[in-house]
Parts: sequence; C-alpha cells; structure tokens
Amino acid sequence: ACRFSSWYSDFRNINPESYYENDHTVYNNVTMRSIIIPLPDEFVMDYLSSDGVRLPKGATKLSSCAPPDTPNNTTGAANDDDEWSSEDENDDTNEKEEEEEESLKQFHFPKLNEQITKAIDKLGGSSLPKLNWSSPKDATWVNEGTLKCQTAGDVYLLLKSSDFIMYDVHYAMNDIQIEEQQSDESTTTTTSSIIISNKSNHELVLRKWCNLYDSMEFRCFVANHQLVAISQRNHTQHYPHLKSDCMTLRSYIVDFFTEYIQNKYAKGDVSNYVFDCYIEKSNRVWILDFNVWAERTDALLFTWEEMTTFTNPTNDNSDIKDHDSIEEIENHYEDDLEDDIIEIENKDPEIRIVMSENEVHCDPLSSFRAPIDTIDLAADKQGENSFQEFMKMCVKPGK
Repeated sequence: ACRFSSWYSDFRNINPESYYENDHTVYNNVTMRSIIIPLPDEFVMDYLSSDGVRLPKGATKLSSCAPPDTPNNTTGAANDDDEWSSEDENDDTNEKEEEEEESLKQFHFPKLNEQITKAIDKLGGSSLPKLNWSSPKDATWVNEGTLKCQTAGDVYLLLKSSDFIMYDVHYAMNDIQIEEQQSDESTTTTTSSIIISNKSNHELVLRKWCNLYDSMEFRCFVANHQLVAISQRNHTQHYPHLKSDCMTLRSYIVDFFTEYIQNKYAKGDVSNYVFDCYIEKSNRVWILDFNVWAERTDALLFTWEEMTTFTNPTNDNSDIKDHDSIEEIENHYEDDLEDDIIEIENKDPEIRIVMSENEVHCDPLSSFRAPIDTIDLAADKQGENSFQEFMKMCVKPGK
C-alpha cells in the first residue's frame, strides 16, 4: 500500500459524492499531479546497478551548471601540441582502446527517453523523480542542489547517483520482509504483509515540480488507525514562526487526516503507516507520500522506541501519579504558562517542532556530499588512528 502507484489514484481523483454528511467542499485532488512510468528490467538491474555514472545514449543533461563542451575551442592548442612526443602515442592508443571498450557498455533506452520527455512536458516542463518508495534526495549535489528535472538526462543522473535508489533496488524488499517477520514474532498488529506486494516491478514516478517551503512539511505517524504523532519534516532547521503556529497547523493536519485518510488509505486494511504532508499558505493540506511503519522510515523528532508505545498502548499515567492532588498538578504547570498550555493541549496527537537553534539536528544527507574515503577516515574505518596516519603522509618532507 505504500508503493506510490497503489495509493496515488485514491487521492488524486476523489469522488465528492462518496463523502456523505459533508457541509463543506471536498477536494477532488489532495496530492500533486504525477505520472507513473514502468521501468524495464534492463534499466533497473543492468543500468542502475552498473558501476560509474554514465548517461544512456540519447539522454541530455540540462540542469547541470557544467559548461557545454566546446570541441572547436582552439585556445592553447598549439602549445599543447608542442608538448606531445612519440612516447605519448602509446598512451593515446591505450586510451582509444579503453574508449572503445566503454562504448560497448553504453546503454540506450529510446522508448524510456521518449516517455520521460513527454511526461515532463505534460507536467509543465519540470518534475521531481522517485522510484517506488524513495526519491534520490541524497544525490542533489550532482544537480545544483535540487531534485528539479527538466530532461531525461537530469532524471537518469539523479537516479544513478543515489544510494537511496540503490537501496530500493536491492534491499528494500528484504528489509520489509524482515520487519514483517519480527512483527509476527512479537504478535504486534501489523500490516507490512499488505504494504509490499510480492511483485518487485519498479516504477519511475515523475511528480509535478512545486516550490514548497520546507517549514510547512510534516511527517505524520498513524498507529491502529489513529494519528498519534506529527513531526517537523526538516529537523535540520529552526523556523521561529512554527512555535506560535504549531497548534493551529496541528488542527489542520488532524482535520485533513480524519476527512481524507483515516480508514480510507488502503481501503482501511492498513492500520500502521506514516505519511508526509504539506500545508500551503491557504491552509490547504496536501499528501506528499506514504511510508511504511518501520525503522527504515526516519522518525525525525521522535524515536521508534516511542512509536512502539503507540502500537502497544498502556494506561500508565505516571505524570499524574507523582502528584497527590489536583492543586499540585496545577502548580506543576505554573512556571511557564504559555509553554505549559501548549504542552497540555499537545496531546493525541503530539506535534514536535525544533523549538530553538540548540535543538537543530545534523543533516543526515551531509555524509553523501563527501568522498567515501574522507568519510571512512573520519569514522576511522581504515584502522586505529588512520586519520592521524593520513595527515602525517600529507606533511611535506623536511617540515
């Protein structure tokens, strides 16, 4: 049910007549326009799984800031030619042989190129790509820091450069099956067997590109068909206006969930899941995506240890048990009235935001913007004191 194609049509073309006893407008669409393209096995298993980053034949790259090739540019050519010698001919021959070998491995997907190009045109000229479950947000560093794609080449480059996409291709199915087995063993109510079907066919989803404010994106957690938690989605930034607006935003999300999602998502067969939503300036809420109720989905400002308490609720009123009377409970909340009122009201579901700069989380995508060797050195994966040894090698002789 979390596979994009399994839920998209239910929230894109809604029949208002199916919403009985409504005294207000029911929107026909509560998610952005998207086009789904089935991917050939050769593209997924051969091209995406191959080493290196190389665009297929016929694919153009538009969004990159790299300058275009200038084969007719002769600046400095004479000086370069003067430096050639007979010994260089052997190197040139080897390079040509390598280039010929590379050309034999070049991929070509003319039909897919055409499908992507037409889809992007239908979506207004720009789109955001993703596969069945993940978007290549860890690879934006190769595309000017954005997921915005204007050509098939833009799409290919992001998909080919993303570890998230590789995880979807090779490991996502196994991960969900493990979660399912663990849930069955703990007798916890779960629907992960429904969430992922036995089919492993991959699909490319192209979503209409929209300029969204990160501060208005939220991740919502649903347990036993109840909305139990809401988290600021971009927890790497502090947005001051959210503190005063959070309870109002929470009410918008709760109303939207009750109206459009509760007991309707996956026809009510799935009880535990996660969805991402966006609140635009008119206070209208939009669905961005659905995710599995599993640790592979980032809990953001919550933890998955906390999530287990929602699927296994108890009647523990520990906060009240520590007080002997109503008067003591009231006195407990008198230190900071404004924050305490928010805390008292912020129940079922609880909404969490980054309240100050001190609470900002580190960017989980930052590690994808550095060479793997640098990351391994910083984590000392090469052996004890490997970073110190590396720095000694960098010291010039005689210093």
